[in-house]
Amino acid sequence: MCDHRTMHSSAIELARQLGPLRRSLLRATREAADLPDLPDSHVEVMRALVDKPSMSPGVLAAHLNLARSTVSNLIKAMVDAGLVERSISSNDLRGATLTASTKALRLLAEYDAVSSQVLSDALDELTVDSRRALSAAIPALADITEILARRSS
Repeated sequence: MCDHRTMHSSAIELARQLGPLRRSLLRATREAADLPDLPDSHVEVMRALVDKPSMSPGVLAAHLNLARSTVSNLIKAMVDAGLVERSISSNDLRGATLTASTKALRLLAEYDAVSSQVLSDALDELTVDSRRALSAAIPALADITEILARRSS
């Protein structure tokens, strides 16, 4: 059983490792397949629109826990980049419905496939014990993600 000091130390180290891990994986993924440098916020919007197609900007803002003005600016840039399609809502002609474009779906699929391969290649270089420890930690990481998402909503 871990004491409070050990848990605090683990939390500090996990927080320190997550950002560099994410950035390193993203950089290696882009380099492996010559993929575009998409901002994290664009990827979050695309993933949200894949998970829940045809959201209004307001619903998307609430879903991402972002200000409506922030989402409005993101959507404008993403429509201009061909990543999001905006259409008039069938229920309310004043409202808009957002969907991920075919280009966004293709990019997400390519990023996911390449990043999985890049990560798999890196995992192959770990010791058996490190791979086991990582596999054992995956459910806890998913739990932490869920807890933090619940707290921020």
